[in-house]
Amino acid sequence: MSENPYLPKPAVVESIYVETEDVRTIEVKLKGFQVDFKPGQFAQILVPGVGEAPFCIASSTKRKDRLAFSIQKRGNVTIALHQVKIGDVVGIRAPLGNGFPLEDLRSREVVIIATGMGIAAAKPLILYILENRGEFGDVTVLYGARYPWNLIYRDEYDKWKEKLNLIVTLSRPPPEWKGARGRVTAHFSEIPNMRESKFIVCGAPKVIESIVTELVGGYGVKPWNIYVSLERHMKCGIGRCARCLICGGKYVCLDGPVFNAAEIPMETLRRDRWIWSV
Repeated sequence: MSENPYLPKPAVVESIYVETEDVRTIEVKLKGFQVDFKPGQFAQILVPGVGEAPFCIASSTKRKDRLAFSIQKRGNVTIALHQVKIGDVVGIRAPLGNGFPLEDLRSREVVIIATGMGIAAAKPLILYILENRGEFGDVTVLYGARYPWNLIYRDEYDKWKEKLNLIVTLSRPPPEWKGARGRVTAHFSEIPNMRESKFIVCGAPKVIESIVTELVGGYGVKPWNIYVSLERHMKCGIGRCARCLICGGKYVCLDGPVFNAAEIPMETLRRDRWIWSV
């Protein structure tokens, strides 16, 4: 008999790291199974007695027996995941969706643009590039947040800077902030060879729409050179419930969450009812 695709498998919470006041990164050890995933794919996490919700995988593809997830407190499931302790058991269904097109990125200059929690979706790709640095051209990571206390993965920035160009910018910096200032779009002029690069954009839907519009309209980047990672509340995770259907008849959980910008109209991100309080 084939496996039930709705049946989660057990995983034990192995570590918990406090990123910010409302963001925790938890790492789970998979019990009796492994996950072979691509950067950009996601998992459904079940908290027994509470519910299930989708989260992007935020760890290296090399660690097939462990997965990490960065979780912002927003709803019942995320609140419950903020309350788990080391040794607690959760359910995992993974990998789900598609990932970033590594074949299209290899040997190219790559620009990863992430805002807010969008850096969690981009992190496995950043780690993959660092682990296979010779396969890629110049790489720039442009990460934006509002305040310094909103930044996550701060302990890893120095390692990232060793092998790629990292620009961290704040849109509402305090006076003592010594780094870059302004929205991520204010720093596009610092990216060389814009028209020849491949772009990865991760963040809230409206922010993605704004960034892609600026890349295409302001800098002449071709839409097929841009990939976006969409967030949406998904229920089944396998394209059966139609909860995550977007304009054009595509499912975020099945056809995404990574889409080529030429695949979907950007107005989809403005018009559709996006939900992410789980």
